[in-house]
Amino acid sequence: MAKEHLYDKDTGAAYGTHKTYLVGFGLSIIITIIAFSLVGFKLLPPTGLYIAVAILALIQFYVQLVFFLHLSTDSKARWNMISFIFTLVVVLILVIGTLWIMFNLYTMMM
Repeated sequence: MAKEHLYDKDTGAAYGTHKTYLVGFGLSIIITIIAFSLVGFKLLPPTGLYIAVAILALIQFYVQLVFFLHLSTDSKARWNMISFIFTLVVVLILVIGTLWIMFNLYTMMM
């Protein structure tokens, strides 16, 4: 899919084509409907449901990055990838730190 991206020759910014946007939109809708159906109709036991929704969330995340944010490993888009990785590290630190604090508070309250 990365081969269909168009690049700005000055900045290296990637632009999608109509085909990539439609494919990304279709995949996003399908993934959302699957997740909604799994939860709404309780098609799996709770543990399986958590795992399935987490996997679907990661797939949705990948679809969003590739088809809408046009992140790829091409040399022209390397700075976009580096800035994304930095942002991802910061978000992971915030989420993991928040969960750690919440679980510690929960154990202290018991």
